[in-house]
Amino acid sequence: MEEIEEQENHDERRRLPTEGVVERRQHTRYSVDAWAEVMVKDGTMLFRGRVLDISQGGCYIETEARLRLAPGTPVEIVFRANDRVFQCEGTSRMVRTRGAGFLFDGMSAKVRVGLEALIRELSATEGMSALGA
Repeated sequence: MEEIEEQENHDERRRLPTEGVVERRQHTRYSVDAWAEVMVKDGTMLFRGRVLDISQGGCYIETEARLRLAPGTPVEIVFRANDRVFQCEGTSRMVRTRGAGFLFDGMSAKVRVGLEALIRELSATEGMSALGA
């Protein structure tokens, strides 16, 4: 029961009005439940948060930290999802009151392969959920 409520709260937090919004994302986003650590490249900030969604291009991280990031701020992101650890470089794209969106920039071939495998798993899981499985 608690998990259902948490998922409903998660879904509610992520809903944004879509009227008049132009979608600029190149990749499909998938819900994920992972914890992340983000360090601003110049060392001025380190924060932890929860990765709520991810795509091949980036992710959204919810945090309690008060973020003061300008768009384009370079960061290093480390997160663990489905028993895999991912470490990559990125840039902040947008900052909200309780989180921020990041674009993945530098990613080794090994990490990219792992991310693609994670996204396949998440895609399959969402497909099964849509079918009621």
